Amino acid sequence: MSDTRRNQRHTVPTGRPFLLGEFRTKLAAIETGVRGLYQEAHPAELESVADETYLLFHTARSLAPVRTYTGCERHPNGAVDPEAPLGWTRCLLCNEARRRGTATADIPAVARTNGLGYPVPEGPYTLDLLKDYLRRTSELSYELSLRSPDAAFAELADAVHRTFIVARELSRPRNTSGCDRHPGAPTDPTADGACLFCAADRRRLRNQREGVPVMIDRPRTGRLQPRRTVRPPGPGPV
Repeated sequence: MSDTRRNQRHTVPTGRPFLLGEFRTKLAAIETGVRGLYQEAHPAELESVADETYLLFHTARSLAPVRTYTGCERHPNGAVDPEAPLGWTRCLLCNEARRRGTATADIPAVARTNGLGYPVPEGPYTLDLLKDYLRRTSELSYELSLRSPDAAFAELADAVHRTFIVARELSRPRNTSGCDRHPGAPTDPTADGACLFCAADRRRLRNQREGVPVMIDRPRTGRLQPRRTVRPPGPGPV
């Protein structure tokens, strides 16, 4: 065998053929269930869709490469920022560049993500948005092959996570806050019954603009004193 043909060989990761087939089977079942829903569907009708989409996300995450704990492509194993603002990566180096205003073009823009680095779509969450994300997931799924690069599987995992977030929010019980972004959020009694999540976001942004310091709980240091054992009084000497 020539060196050229030897270098063109591709090793398929173990388990990828089975996981990709399982993913497409689950995706087809979810698409069938969502196709039968209507705009004013009750949240209980979307509970099974949210559960199945969550399992689909687990399969997509197994197909994709492991996420780094900083969520940063430039510094995957760098220092973690313990005070990373909402939507930023947990990379301390990139976040310091953003704070100083010296971020270069190769530093990714701020995007709303969860703690694991997967994207979280903005509301309002509607059935049409769910169908759009599900359609995009289906397109990405059937463009894949066993020889697709890891970046393509990472993009698929991001698309499934967006679909799951929308399905989860739509499956939450409706409340009296009237919030389109968070249909199942509790109300904030200190903000005239507004959405608790939106009120917290507004309060956090206002504090950042006004420079209000954030109190961070520090772990207790020092040597802990041993607990004293109190024995019940016993009988006196005989």
